[in-house]
Amino acid sequence: MEELPVFTFEIVVENRFGVLFNITALFSSRGYNIERLMVVPDSEPGVSRITMTAHCSPALAEQIVTQVHKQIDVISVEMTSKEISWPTSIMKNTEIRA
Repeated sequence: MEELPVFTFEIVVENRFGVLFNITALFSSRGYNIERLMVVPDSEPGVSRITMTAHCSPALAEQIVTQVHKQIDVISVEMTSKEISWPTSIMKNTEIRA
């Protein structure tokens, strides 16, 4: 079986209840798994940036972009097939004192 290409989706949304669920449902309802997901606040108050990657066909990637654009709380959507660098965090061992 041929492996599907990886697409990265950058989605800017208004930070409201249920937005992330609605966007991820577009993937799961089509039987595709989101490989990576990151949500961070944008510099503008009340706005968040969702970055996700998934293995899917180019046709499905275009269809998802079209469907995401139709969501009420979505401000913008960008898609790329280029690999992006994901931030990693290392938690320091800290003591919690009561």
